[in-house]
Amino acid sequence: MDTEQSKISIIIPVYNKEAYLERCLDSVLAQTHKSLEVLLIDDGSTDGSPAICEKYAKKDPRIRVLTQENAGASAARNAGIEAAGGDYIGFVDADDWIEPGMYAALLEGIQGAKPGTHLVQLMSRNYAPDGTLVVAPRREDGKCEVLAQEAYFRELIMHEGDSSFCTKLFDRDFLQKFRFAEGKKNEDFELLLRMMPELKAGIPTLGVVGYNIRLSEDSVTRGEYKQALYEDMMYNAFTACRIARDYYPEYLDEGKRFRLVQALDFLLHIPIEEMKYKNAFYMRIVRFVRSERPEIKKNRYLNKKQRSYLKLLAFSPRGIRSIHRVTMKLRGK
Repeated sequence: MDTEQSKISIIIPVYNKEAYLERCLDSVLAQTHKSLEVLLIDDGSTDGSPAICEKYAKKDPRIRVLTQENAGASAARNAGIEAAGGDYIGFVDADDWIEPGMYAALLEGIQGAKPGTHLVQLMSRNYAPDGTLVVAPRREDGKCEVLAQEAYFRELIMHEGDSSFCTKLFDRDFLQKFRFAEGKKNEDFELLLRMMPELKAGIPTLGVVGYNIRLSEDSVTRGEYKQALYEDMMYNAFTACRIARDYYPEYLDEGKRFRLVQALDFLLHIPIEEMKYKNAFYMRIVRFVRSERPEIKKNRYLNKKQRSYLKLLAFSPRGIRSIHRVTMKLRGK
């Protein structure tokens, strides 16, 4: 297929993003690869976002606006997948922006890969709300490294890999076999786990920066505690450990470590007021950590701090959590 003629469908869920939407759309329309279909999925916005979507659709015929009642980003993405008519599909979040050559690089990467390659990814930067760079790209050497599926799986569960769908380009026929889990959090990671068995040709990874993430205040500070997020993260952690056991037994220790680190993250962020017997999820995690004492002691992938916290939390979760909260306040965090 001629690269210049290959059409890319870019799916952008939009929900109350009027402050950032124009920058996002300007960056998408400035792509050096011109054969684009831009699908704006208005997810029931109540601000000026719908007007911005219509304004841009009038000035560029490559833009289509789809509307739905508010159902969440996953439902909006799924609507975009169903409507996409391109050869390939990419995703952009409405408060982020992309570099001009992003999709040209991704397209070259996937079309130059071996047969059976379903996706390609590149690097991103994370910016604080004030514009400060807080997470630099992992590498910028311009090289393409093909990760074997098992190596990519290990990167994900070791918190080293990139689970975002926004840094990737997918073959449409492959992606249309899947849908995001609606009403769930941590949905990118969950869908990648379901895709994993089919990524046998590997994942080409470009040392090229293409995607810029604007972190929200909630992303920086974690914002209001939402137990549903942790419930979904723990579900995914247990799923990942089962995948390690069944498909990648050489990484089972990493899978067990992943469950423990996710449990630790939950126990260090749940409000003390929620640490009650009637909180069934909290009690399940406490029982899990206590049952894993031998693993906490021996798992070579836990660092010293993680191991110490897990041992202490297994012994006295509320007491250690209280001490941790005081410590964080003294540090100004």
